Amino acid sequence: MAFLPVQWQALVEKSKVVRASLSTAQLISLAAVFVGVLGLVIGSTWYLNRTEYRVLFSELNGEEAARVVERLKGDNVAYQLQDGGRTVLVPTNSTDNLRLQFAGEGMPTSGRIGFEIFDKVAFGQTEFLEHVNYRRALEGELARTISTLTEVQAARVHIAMQKESLFGAREQPAKASVTLTLKGTRALPPQAATSITNLVAASVEGLRPEQVVIIDSTGRSLARGAMGQDDGAMAGADLERQQKYERDMGMKVVALLEPVVGVERVRANVSVQLHGASQEQTTEQYDPETVLRSESTLTEGNTADSNGGIAGAQANLPAVVRPDGTPSPSTTGSTTTSRGLTKSTKLSNYEVSKTVTHTIRPRGEVAKVSVAVLVDDEHVTTTAQDGTVSTKRKPRDPGAMQKLQKLVAASLGIDTQRGDMVSVENIPFEAPVSEPIAKPSMWQRVSDQSSGAVRGLAVLLIVAMVLLLVVRPVVGRLLAVPALDRPHATIGMPQQLPRTIEEIEGEIEARLDAMPNDGDRRQPVLTRRVATLANKEPESAAKLVRGWLTEGRS
Repeated sequence: MAFLPVQWQALVEKSKVVRASLSTAQLISLAAVFVGVLGLVIGSTWYLNRTEYRVLFSELNGEEAARVVERLKGDNVAYQLQDGGRTVLVPTNSTDNLRLQFAGEGMPTSGRIGFEIFDKVAFGQTEFLEHVNYRRALEGELARTISTLTEVQAARVHIAMQKESLFGAREQPAKASVTLTLKGTRALPPQAATSITNLVAASVEGLRPEQVVIIDSTGRSLARGAMGQDDGAMAGADLERQQKYERDMGMKVVALLEPVVGVERVRANVSVQLHGASQEQTTEQYDPETVLRSESTLTEGNTADSNGGIAGAQANLPAVVRPDGTPSPSTTGSTTTSRGLTKSTKLSNYEVSKTVTHTIRPRGEVAKVSVAVLVDDEHVTTTAQDGTVSTKRKPRDPGAMQKLQKLVAASLGIDTQRGDMVSVENIPFEAPVSEPIAKPSMWQRVSDQSSGAVRGLAVLLIVAMVLLLVVRPVVGRLLAVPALDRPHATIGMPQQLPRTIEEIEGEIEARLDAMPNDGDRRQPVLTRRVATLANKEPESAAKLVRGWLTEGRS
């Protein structure tokens, strides 16, 4: 201790005096307080200097995750992996820069190559290889585009290109199949399946939507290929139309009845059936009652003389002349007659009416509508004389329910001849149970909304409050020495302060004076007293011996 400066020696002596004045329990308490404060300081320092991580890429396959991690290792960037290696996290301050760097390099590509395959063209590449690379690039680009959908985690596209032929019967149309891996337990909406079908069909030359097949990773068919217009199963567009009808009608019923029965006191369920097949019909009808449109009459007549007689040569002989020169009557039977020809024609035109009806009923037309409406009981609020407000429920009047049913039927255009049905019933609703909302603590609000500087200031304030309000009072109570009633207490009391050298010397001299003057008996007693004092108070004994040595030298 002599090699230390005087100030350090005084400090060491003072600390020894304080340690000697404390009991074992007080020393343990001080050690616990010191360890707690040290842990608080170390934890606060770690919290202020810790590195926060954000998601760089998620939902990666094993190949792409390995490429990203290898690139981060090459750049000496710290990273963390989650979700079995499918999610990569990097420090927050480097997230944006790393995303831009990876995007510039075309990563990640989810293992599918796109049109970047043509960035490096091999020398001497054949036309067949060009067609194969074009198909691979097209499949990769379509897979990337489909993977950007919210419900889709990964996608694979396979395309069979169209094969043209000089013979029309041998031409093969283009076909495509899409395999989707959906996120979690999400279901792909029919509208999304139709959109994917149209996207693939529009991206491939000569590909028709009915030649696209979509399935998920479990083997379920999401869009069937070669679906005709008259398939028995309802197509995706028809199902979407049916759901839209049901949704719009339900919202219309709720909007109509809520102002009457109250908000959140009515529930409506609408079921719509659509025709699954198209129908075309042509009908011709004739009117049995005819109408005379025009009439014309034509009459023709002709009159002429003609000779007649017996047929043969005799009738052609000349007439016999008498002696007096007059011809004699013919004996051949020849006669002369006069006759007329008359022709009459009458034309009447009648108008016949004909009705031709051509009816086309497309698929998806409403065939039947069924509506079920639930209405809560009527809530009656009464105010007592003391000002208390109470609410009671009572069933609704049947007449009022009939009016509500007529309103619903009129608003939806219900046709009973078509088979439509409407049912409005009064059933009491169960009162909702309000659950208390846990408010976020002040520490959560600070940690979520504040920056690092504010969080550091908050940690420093907490440390200062712990030191001032907890540590300081505890240390003060531990170091406090109770006041003694007597000026000198027993040496063995741990709460008593160390006695000075003068007090020890006075006590020894007083005990020696009280003993007999027999030197042989006083020497063992004095030795035992000094040994006991040296064991109980070594510091005081050392000071006493040091003082004696100093006096001897002087």
